[in-house]
Amino acid sequence: MLKTFLTIAAACAFAVTAAAQERPASSITDVTGTWVISIESHQLGLELEQKESTIEGVLHAMGQRILLVGTYEDRKLILKGEPSDDQTQPALGAGPITATMLDDGTMEGELSTNHGRMKFTAERLRKP
Repeated sequence: MLKTFLTIAAACAFAVTAAAQERPASSITDVTGTWVISIESHQLGLELEQKESTIEGVLHAMGQRILLVGTYEDRKLILKGEPSDDQTQPALGAGPITATMLDDGTMEGELSTNHGRMKFTAERLRKP
């Protein structure tokens, strides 16, 4: 019984280690993942998917999902709101979301709000 338990535990540990190695490490060349944007006293969610220099994403803000498209080149991220087919999705403010990737893997940038352009910081969501 103990031998079976140890075999199962070892297999589980191996599977977890293998899965962790398959995940791309946080890098400054790929923005894929879930980000937490901090702007003044608020936090927004940002999900990004990168294919070469093209970015698709979703901004989660105030209970809304805003579809985004853009580019990421030379540590510069530029995202714009993408119109929805049903036109019920509000347009992203007056201007794109822009950000620069820093050496530590975080980003700094600006986005439009109903109070004008505001600076933000962003970091990847850390999973437990």
